[in-house]
Amino acid sequence: MKRAYLIFTLAFILLFLAACASNGSKKPAKLVTKYDISLIKVMKNSDTTARYKAPVADTTLVNKLRFRWEDENMRTIWSASENGFELTLYNSSTKPLSINWDKTVYLDFDNIGHKIVLSSTKDTEKDKPLGTATVAPQGNLVETIFSADNISLSSLLGLYVRTPLLPTDFASAARYIGKEMRLAIPVDVDGNTINYDLTFKITKVYQVQQKSSSLFGL
Repeated sequence: MKRAYLIFTLAFILLFLAACASNGSKKPAKLVTKYDISLIKVMKNSDTTARYKAPVADTTLVNKLRFRWEDENMRTIWSASENGFELTLYNSSTKPLSINWDKTVYLDFDNIGHKIVLSSTKDTEKDKPLGTATVAPQGNLVETIFSADNISLSSLLGLYVRTPLLPTDFASAARYIGKEMRLAIPVDVDGNTINYDLTFKITKVYQVQQKSSSLFGL
């Protein structure tokens, strides 16, 4: 029994020393490009002269940049990244809200419009109609919005792949600071369609170390 214990202890020490030696000689950790993207403006029915509440930073989650915006119909929380737009919507009105996803448009930094897909959309069905989402009074909706044009069939892999909305190369990404993206979303409230136009601005580009997936960071 003692011998088995000594063998186990020795094996563990050797493994630990090998990991330390490898850590000392391995290549530097890979850096991943990240963006800070702020929701800076929300307009309704393309009325550029009307005054609306400005979006405000939401601090309920640590290490995630989110923004709140609300009006008499709904309360929303938004988070944007190169992987799409995350939306949490609460219907604060007394009427059902309906979002026509097929008429929702993503406008990129060149102001070019794109059809969207949702988190529930299969990549193979990116060109199919999305339909309408209805949120009951006091109900909520959680969704992620992405560009259908950033999903394509790879001739090499024979599979659909998603290209980020923004560059992942840091040198290229740094040139996007200050650029804006938009979402145009029609919402029906009691038979009346309100067009919401949301503007997102890239405020910061930075790099973080890619997390290791192994026990000793090998």
